[in-house]
Amino acid sequence: MAPTEGRPLRFGIITDIHYTPEGQAGRTPAGLARCIASWTEREAAFVVQLGDLIDREGPEAENDLLGVKAMLDCFPGRMVHVTGNHCLAVPPDRFFGLMGIPDPYYTINQGGIRFIVLHGMDVSIRSEPENEADRNLLRYYRDERQEPFYCGAVGSRQLKWLVDELDSAQRTGEPVIVLSHLPLLEETTDTKHGLLWNHGEVTELLCRYPNVRACLSGHFHPGGYAWRSGIHFIVLPSFAGGCEPPCFCCGTVEIGEGRLRILSLDGTLLHDLEFIA
Repeated sequence: MAPTEGRPLRFGIITDIHYTPEGQAGRTPAGLARCIASWTEREAAFVVQLGDLIDREGPEAENDLLGVKAMLDCFPGRMVHVTGNHCLAVPPDRFFGLMGIPDPYYTINQGGIRFIVLHGMDVSIRSEPENEADRNLLRYYRDERQEPFYCGAVGSRQLKWLVDELDSAQRTGEPVIVLSHLPLLEETTDTKHGLLWNHGEVTELLCRYPNVRACLSGHFHPGGYAWRSGIHFIVLPSFAGGCEPPCFCCGTVEIGEGRLRILSLDGTLLHDLEFIA
């Protein structure tokens, strides 16, 4: 059933937790407990976690990951995980296994909407390129362009998969929401944080499909918004910066009656946007 045909589709959303047990003195457990209580009260069908669960490198990274995962596992429903650059302080295969992610990029269908989860660190210093095209892509962005080393690109195999998913969704008439840790538009981030290395190619592809309605991202902690070719590019503020303006640590997305609304933990409206189902 499409959201416009009945009750709104509601799902929780959170990004950039950056959990470090020594540095946060209990703020993360208490904050996540409030988020989970809010999502449960609002009857969220699932929760989208947009990446950067942890912050530290080295041997502490896996323990930190297990710690924050245990907190999020208190949510009684499904958790949709997007891989962030900091997440891969734990080796990729180990990270995906611990988090129960069967594939680095994948789709889910909820409320008549196809959610496409991108893996923006597919080609990066954290991931082994799959083929010669991806090795050349890594050399180009890392060595020639000298793009931020903590960002990455969507690889050639994933790009083909993305086209197949978009074609399929267009045939079935499903609206699409793209989930990406790294922002896809320059105007939704800054030079320090950076964005998806091959953002231009991916954005151009998305803009060809009139059923792509929104892209939800993290990474840039203050958050941002831009509109292009009928697509809402929304960067959510970070959990880690929840005490700073706009004071958004997590939220609930509601889609229905032709609108996409994002509410903060206290019910404040962060976004109220047109959404054609």
